[in-house]
Amino acid sequence: MTETTTITITRQVPVDPERAYAAWLDVAELAQWWWPQWPDTTYELDPREGGAYRIFSAAVGVGVEGRFTTVDRPRTLVMTWTWIDDDTEADATAVVDTVDVRFTPNAEGTEVTVRHTSTEQLAGGGFEQGWNDVMDRLPGHLAAR
Repeated sequence: MTETTTITITRQVPVDPERAYAAWLDVAELAQWWWPQWPDTTYELDPREGGAYRIFSAAVGVGVEGRFTTVDRPRTLVMTWTWIDDDTEADATAVVDTVDVRFTPNAEGTEVTVRHTSTEQLAGGGFEQGWNDVMDRLPGHLAAR
């Protein structure tokens, strides 16, 4: 039996939930904070339930793709998540994870919480490191706008 695990990453951002949510679904804005260290990264988004997305860096040869399963602005964004290791579509044997992003208003702005559920996560592994890397840039990005 395959064990499913979930990592949870949370960051406080100094904007309201609507503004924080928008940073996830605008291609030009996503490019400013997601993987800006890889300037060749392409961002394709169809931000509606059932719509596809793909983020890929040819220089590094990695990316992610999936479909939005819940688009409940400005509270919840849920998507399937398949890691890809080269410039091809994920194959039929690829693991499909679930990423659930919640936007919770509070006195300081919004708490953004990412829950990534997978059968392939290892404690302290790449998923956690990757999400911390991405999410560490979000508060500064939103504070600067």
